[in-house]
Amino acid sequence: MMDQAQYVSFLLLLVNSLLYATCSTSVQEDIDMDLHPFIKVGSKYYLVTQDIKMNWFGAAHFCRSYDSDLLTIESVAEKDALFSHLKPMFGSLRAWTSSNDLTTEGTYMSLNSGRPMIYKFWGKNEPNNVEDVEDCIEVILFSDSLTMNDNKCSLNMHVICEKQLPLNTCNSGIKSESNCEKVTGNCALKKLKQLYLQTANIFNCRE
Repeated sequence: MMDQAQYVSFLLLLVNSLLYATCSTSVQEDIDMDLHPFIKVGSKYYLVTQDIKMNWFGAAHFCRSYDSDLLTIESVAEKDALFSHLKPMFGSLRAWTSSNDLTTEGTYMSLNSGRPMIYKFWGKNEPNNVEDVEDCIEVILFSDSLTMNDNKCSLNMHVICEKQLPLNTCNSGIKSESNCEKVTGNCALKKLKQLYLQTANIFNCRE
């Protein structure tokens, strides 16, 4: 079970991710956008760290600092494209994904979307929740396979961030600054109000 500090950290990550996912706009790739250090692989943009390893919570915060999210593989096509990209870079790799069952054991949710994990490619006999402490999902690149495994959230793994919606057109200079600020502000305020109403009781605890 998470201690209080981890629970608060997880809640803040969830609120932040819901705001980001709901308020982002779709990609317009005909606009010249600077996506560095992200690289397009298949239909998404990825930042793959080679010298940085973090626990699951730190990894999620790291990706948010780049206005992105932890890796979420949602189809065979995404898996195959990412595997082809990672294979020449690493002999083997263990990296965190956004999926976890921190809220309800055995129910794997995406931190990015707040919805159940829609695509699974578990390794043999996984997930197994060893010692009842494996709540975060990693991907393991080994030999010619890419598989999923549940593991302890406190372990340090590589970090792969993704931008499914890399940069909205507010950053491209195409739209007026005032209009973009209005859209972003209204969206954020609306979602904050909804999230507050949904979670207000959490902060009204009695001993």
